[in-house]
Amino acid sequence: MRQATIHSEPTMHLRTLTLRAALRACCALPLLAAAQPSIPSTTVAFKKGSTSAAFNGKLQGSAAGTRDYVVRASAGQKMTVELQTTSTSTHFNVLPPGSEEALYRGEMEIEPQWSGVLPASGDYRIRVFLNRAAARQGKSATYGLKIAVVN
Repeated sequence: MRQATIHSEPTMHLRTLTLRAALRACCALPLLAAAQPSIPSTTVAFKKGSTSAAFNGKLQGSAAGTRDYVVRASAGQKMTVELQTTSTSTHFNVLPPGSEEALYRGEMEIEPQWSGVLPASGDYRIRVFLNRAAARQGKSATYGLKIAVVN
């Protein structure tokens, strides 16, 4: 007696659709990554003879709720960062060269200031941002930022 192999038409169709959806998702990932908005940045240049710089800014909602200040510094130097704002939703992080692992996370601290000896040479990013809830609600905040680097 010969056994018949039955291929269910709906099952084959479902497998084909699932495979097509998976391929589309894989192809779309690079496009989604490219569509992510980049964080605007300001390069910090100290005036001749000065070891500090001050900035004023405004954050607004998700689209403009973050700004980086990029400071080139050397290992062993001491950096001090102070944030002045009336917003309890505005914080800053200090990110070392080539890393997203913060040396300082402002949301976790009571005082909006940090001082520390730098572990590596390179470009440090001071990331000023609205917390996620405030950004999603479209809130805005103004701030003052002071950055100092000394030997």
